[in-house]
Amino acid sequence: MIRALFFDLDGTLLTSRKTLADSTRTALQQCQKQGIGLFLATARAPLLDKMLGWTEAEFRLFDGGIYCNGACEKLHGQTHYIFLPAPLVTRCVQTVNPIPALHLALQLQEERHAFNHPLAAAAYGQWGIAPQSVVPLEASAFCQTVKILIYFENLIDSVTPLPISLVESCRQICQDQANIYLTDQGKVLQISNSRTSKYQSIDHLRHQLGLQPDEIAVFGDDWNDLEMLTGFPHGIVMGNADPELRRQIRCQTRSNDEDGIAWALHELLGLI
Repeated sequence: MIRALFFDLDGTLLTSRKTLADSTRTALQQCQKQGIGLFLATARAPLLDKMLGWTEAEFRLFDGGIYCNGACEKLHGQTHYIFLPAPLVTRCVQTVNPIPALHLALQLQEERHAFNHPLAAAAYGQWGIAPQSVVPLEASAFCQTVKILIYFENLIDSVTPLPISLVESCRQICQDQANIYLTDQGKVLQISNSRTSKYQSIDHLRHQLGLQPDEIAVFGDDWNDLEMLTGFPHGIVMGNADPELRRQIRCQTRSNDEDGIAWALHELLGLI
């Protein structure tokens, strides 16, 4: 019996317009009434009120979750971070610096950020931060880094794929110290500690909740979701995911713009 559900956000729980579809909201409420725990499993920082305009109406749907690809866990009012090794962060910054158009962002403890280029005034809202939460890109930030993001243009609407040579250089730097994910159709590189991932953090929360692996279901749409989608018996990939990713997952639902969450909860899992 399914007792908890974990949802990726972008491309999964959210529509392409970054909203919760009415069908999704209703389905979540029905699951909640049955006592099923609802959790987020996102690469985003825990700033959804500022990034997405979420209010108490959205937050009360969920019992906790994992953020920053699992490097930040929230449960029972407690927050736990896992940091990247500072020397690794230093080398990633040094690798990006020679490429003037390339952007690097460090997501830090307590939702502070550091950037290699100043943010445009309009970008603060997209990141869900205020100017005072941005700190200098220096050694004091490197030892508090939860996740690294590398991209061209703006993170939200970047159109330029990252060079494969850069991705490989970062892989060489990270080796077994960090997980590296190339997401958003090859336009964003995400790096977090190898001791954490969506799968590992969900499994950690699962133990805290006293649940068995077959008592949870997970939903995702991108390559940073692959481990959790294949690591649990009930992994469901969205119909809008990369075709190659979809081929690796046994259960597939409709797209995020076609009521994919509600359809899966009813047709695939029989929960509503």
